[in-house]
Amino acid sequence: MVTSEEEIARRLQERDSERSARRAQVATTVGELARRHAELAGQLADLERELGEVLTAAGEVIDVPELAQVTDVPVDDLTRWRDQAAKPARGGKRKRPSAKKNDAPGKGTQAATATRATRPVAPASAAPAPESVADGVAVGAASS
Repeated sequence: MVTSEEEIARRLQERDSERSARRAQVATTVGELARRHAELAGQLADLERELGEVLTAAGEVIDVPELAQVTDVPVDDLTRWRDQAAKPARGGKRKRPSAKKNDAPGKGTQAATATRATRPVAPASAAPAPESVADGVAVGAASS
């Protein structure tokens, strides 16, 4: 027996609604986990910054190896936290100056095209001939 168009449409809609519900649940879960991750990463960064500040200030009283011995915290971790606190905060990404700011013709501009078009071109015969050829490889004096 052949299924009617209405029944086919109903079945497809039922399957699509189940899939949509699963997709919505997955998207909600991922969104919530990502939010929690960002929150915890911020808290961790704050803790590491605070640890670094305390370690830097404590340097006059106790050195890192001794502190590692009494706290059972690895020297590498203590050193990393201390050194991170001593580094200045990094700035954003450096931007390259645009051709407009420098008043220099850039690639693809009319001024650059005009400059290239008016440049004299050396004739092909101006290239020096190799001194000798051995096994198809030109051997000549090296330029400095």
